[in-house]
Amino acid sequence: ADTSAWDHANTETPTVVYNPSAPADRRYLMMYSGANGTFPGYSFADYAIGAAFSADGKTFTRVSASESPHGKAGLVLDASQIHPVGSDGIVADPELVLVGDTYHLFFSSFTCHGASCATIDSYGVSHATSTDGIHWTIVAAPIRSLLRSSALTSGGAQPSVIYDAVHCKWEMWLKSDADADVTNQPVAFNNMAGVYKAESTDGLSWNVNFAFSRDLAWMQAEPGEGLGLLTGVDVAANGNGRLMLFVGFDDQNVPNGFVLPLRAGGTSAGVFALNVATRDLP
Repeated sequence: ADTSAWDHANTETPTVVYNPSAPADRRYLMMYSGANGTFPGYSFADYAIGAAFSADGKTFTRVSASESPHGKAGLVLDASQIHPVGSDGIVADPELVLVGDTYHLFFSSFTCHGASCATIDSYGVSHATSTDGIHWTIVAAPIRSLLRSSALTSGGAQPSVIYDAVHCKWEMWLKSDADADVTNQPVAFNNMAGVYKAESTDGLSWNVNFAFSRDLAWMQAEPGEGLGLLTGVDVAANGNGRLMLFVGFDDQNVPNGFVLPLRAGGTSAGVFALNVATRDLP
């Protein structure tokens, strides 16, 4: 309710892990994106990343201002920790993975400088680690092996990551689109053409081939995605199987009064649809 709070206007894109070794009141760690305004020169929110803890996974309490590295309740990571002095930027879309006693955080990052941040310095998926969920060490910002080219501005966003301990393998699904990749989707609202899959043996260096097909690609004829796809997926593991949740735009079974913004202008009857994709589930 505090209108001056850094996360007053937006609290979204949560990710949660359970740590049985953590203190009883901090067994569940939630990271989330928050904002309280629009980023200068752009239409998106001025995102940073916050943390909250829970004993039962139901009631979460933000990290206190006294514990926060920034002196603000909840706030634990912002672009000032990854960009050079004199620049600005955002961090958002956190994804947590717990390996041993170390939290690994993968997230979208964007840095820029100049009037209204007109010059983009970097864009991509970044990686940080922590042992307490509050104080984070940047490992890579952005991860170079996930860039489409040598340019630091050629990265992707909104990662979903799992660690397969049985096979000592990391897997990541991420959006990495050019603007032209989504122009044929009728609805225009934070679209994606699909997600690529990257793999790693150490969580540091990743293998991905953007010349190959996406692991999941938009299929207009499929129920639940006839009008396009919303950016981001979430993947869970069950043994060798994988379950992916993703959101599409659709015009089937639309309740009265529900509309979506069209790329050509105006709106049309439509809904967000939660979709499921699976691979090798037991």
